[in-house]
Parts: sequence; structure tokens; C-alpha cells
Amino acid sequence: MDKILLDYQNGEKRLGIWRDGRLHVFHIERDGEGPYAGNLYAGIVREVVPGMNAAFVDIGLEKNAYLPFEETPRYQLSDGKPGVAYVRQGEKLLVRVVRDPQGTKGAKVSALIEISHPELVLIKGEHFVRTSKNASRQTADKWKGIALDHLREDEGVIVRTQLLEAGEGEFVNRLARLRERYEVLIQRADSVKAPGLVSGHNRMTQIVQKWTDGTSGECYTNSSEGVSLLKEAVSTDDWTISRAKSKIPLFEEHQAEADLEKAVKKIIWLSNGAYLLFERTEAMHVIDVNTGKFTGKHDQRKTMLETNLLAAKEVGRQVILRNLSGIIIVDFINMTSNADRKKVKEEMESALGRDLTRSVVVGFTELGLLQITRKKEGPDLYELMLDDCPRCHGNGHIQGNKAEWHELSRQLEGMRYVMDECIWIDADPEFFALLKERRKELEPHGKQVLFRQAAVEGNHRFVIRATGSVKELDERARRASSQQEGDSLLRLTLKED
Repeated sequence: MDKILLDYQNGEKRLGIWRDGRLHVFHIERDGEGPYAGNLYAGIVREVVPGMNAAFVDIGLEKNAYLPFEETPRYQLSDGKPGVAYVRQGEKLLVRVVRDPQGTKGAKVSALIEISHPELVLIKGEHFVRTSKNASRQTADKWKGIALDHLREDEGVIVRTQLLEAGEGEFVNRLARLRERYEVLIQRADSVKAPGLVSGHNRMTQIVQKWTDGTSGECYTNSSEGVSLLKEAVSTDDWTISRAKSKIPLFEEHQAEADLEKAVKKIIWLSNGAYLLFERTEAMHVIDVNTGKFTGKHDQRKTMLETNLLAAKEVGRQVILRNLSGIIIVDFINMTSNADRKKVKEEMESALGRDLTRSVVVGFTELGLLQITRKKEGPDLYELMLDDCPRCHGNGHIQGNKAEWHELSRQLEGMRYVMDECIWIDADPEFFALLKERRKELEPHGKQVLFRQAAVEGNHRFVIRATGSVKELDERARRASSQQEGDSLLRLTLKED
């Protein structure tokens, strides 16, 4: 039985979707933090920058949004002709957010407005006809002829799979309804004081609609607002909707918190004993497939293929669950057969089939690495649930004890001519224990050194706190250590050279 949990009570709204007892989707929205992608705003052009072929539009968020010239009707309808003022400073403009703000960058917007339906997409500000990639050449040509007979100069359409077998009359009716929806948006935009929101895009509703289509299960939420959202999103009687009455937090009541903790773990074990290793870098996500405890009962090629197929299915689930985006590289167990690689690629495409976010499985490189690209839509789970470690600043490592031992020796050597007679050094617990063990090995330079066991920020194991007289530093270190249990001070009197 599939299950949906919608925690819709506090400033953080959480949506979890389980299929066959496994968490497939986890989506978080926080008040005032978006997501904004898909929202329509009445914006004001604050700055036009010809050197960047872009303008910056105030849509009411903290930072002005980035609008490339090519995302404006005047650019598209003039074929990018030089000398055309694509946007003007101070102009009021209806724009659609295509990418949420990221770090120091504002949102990216487009003035080409999309009005979508499962069968047809209308784009205002361009003139083109595209069809679903499932359409044959003959079908695509047929629809191009039909559509161009009915489109205005500033309209483009995408004919989706569901409409390919329909007739011209159905196309005309659907186009008319989309035009009506567009006119309603324009009227609303005219009445909104810019900068301001014209139409909100409920990402949670869209996710629930996608994952409940053609399936059955149970929905649980903890608020009347959550019930309303689920009733709007779930269009089938195959799903039940219940409001939880327990005082226990919803996800805790359904024993789901453990699944959320696993969603950001570095290692994910597969059912056959193999495992996936996730690495997140600034430029890309890298996923390494390892056989782990799995040795197989068949020949080596079959063992590798079985593991890689299982891994591909799990990688697809994890990509959606973690909301990974950009460049994703999967290092499968080496396969020499092109037929095996094709099977793995197809399994990956199938695993990403229910993904709401556009992704492309590009294929294998010469080194046997599978390349995937996925559109950025909101922060990934790492950004939502984790902060960089204050100790290592997010790089996952701190200095090793051996390296720090030699670094300490160099620091003491460099301070041999300091006039003060005493040096106070804080060391983390592990390095402090090493100092106690090897205290006689430190090179003498005519100083007294006072080591204190304490928390050390950054990726080093020790920090020089102060220099001064023995009496002064001894008193200061004692006061600083008064709250600590056990022997937290270590005094070394170093000999003259």
C-alpha cells in the first residue's frame, strides 16, 4: 500500500511519499523561502545591461531577478535583431520564475509566459510548433500544419503525447481555453501593483497529482489546510484522505523520521549487499557503485550486470528523493558489453520516469561513467537539512595528528625569540591526549608552554591562544578550565637550546 504524509501545521511544511514501503519523495517548504519556480509576478525592470544581454527585474524578492534578453517577446519575435529595445528601464513586465534564487544570485525569470495543460502548452511571446518526442516525423509534420493555421504571430505551442491522436477540432478547443486562461492572468497582472505576485505555483499539489495518478493508497495530514490541498490534488477515489488526531507529530507517529535521516546519508546499502557512495562537490554529484558484500552466484559479467541494474533503480530513487541537480556522474561497476550498458541506461531512464523535474540520461563516457543532467528546481536535501560542519567547514576532513604534531613543532620553533616567557595553546581532546603521551618529544626552546584541552574551531587540532607571563596565563587558563571535568591542563617547561 502506498502512503502520503503531509505535515502542514508549522512554518515548515513537509511532504513524504512512500511506494512499496520505501520513501520516494520528500519535499520541504518553509514560510518565506519559496520555492518560487513557476510563480508569475508583475515586475519592474530596474536595470538594463546590454553587455550581459540581460536585464534585472524587481519581482518583490530580496534580490532582483535575472532576465536574459532571449527570454523576452521582443527578442524572439524580432529574431534577436540588433538595435531593438527588448526591455526598457522602469517597464512593468509579467514574468515567470524559471529558477529559484541560489546563494548570492537572484531568481532567473522569463517574460515568455507558459500556460500548460496535460495535452497542450501555449507559450506567449514566441512563434513555433513543437511536438512530443514520442511523435513520428509524419505526425509532427501533420501537427505543425494544423497548429500554424490557428496560431497568432506571438504564440507558440507544444503538442503533448496525449493530444497526438486527436483531431483539429479538439486542438482548437484546447487552444481557446488556454488563451482564456492567459487573458485572465493579464487582467490580474494589470490590477496588481508591481512588484507583486500574480499567480502562485503550488509545488506540493503538483507532486501529489503526479505520484497519485494511476495508483492507490492512503493520505494522512494534520491540518484542515492539508486536507484541502490533498482533496484538490488527488483526483481519484483510489486514495483515502485522513486527518490525524493524535498529539504525536505526524512523521513520528508513522515511524517515518528514520527514513528522512537515511535520505542524506553518504552510503546507501542495496538489498544484495552492494552499496552506493554519494559525493557532493561544487561542480557535480558523483555516485560510486561498489559490490560491497555481494559476490554473486553466477559468472562475473552476470554479477556485475545484476548489481548495476539494482544500483540504477536505486540511484534514480535517490536522485528524485535528494532533489539532486546539475551534472550527476554514476560510476557503475565496469562493464565491457555495450548491450549491458544499454540495459543499465534504460533502467536508469525508467527509474527517473516519474520525475517531475526534467532530467536527461546522456549516456556512458569512454571511461564507463554514466552522465545525467537534471534541472535545478529548489534546494536539494543537503541544503535543506544540513549545515556545513563548523569544524571542517564542509570539506569533511580535519588535519591529522601526525601533520599537526609537526606543525606544532614548527610553530614553537618560530616563537623561540618571542619576548614573553609562556605560551598558551588550546588542543582538541584527541590531540591533547597525544601531547600527554609524547610530551617528552617536543623540542625545547626556552619557553614554558601551557596546553589546555578545549574545543578548537576550524580544521586544525590546536590553536595558540596567547603569550605572556607564566602567572598571568596560568590564572587565565585555570579560569577558562574551571567548568571542565578531569585534568584539562598540561604544563611543559622547555629547556634552553
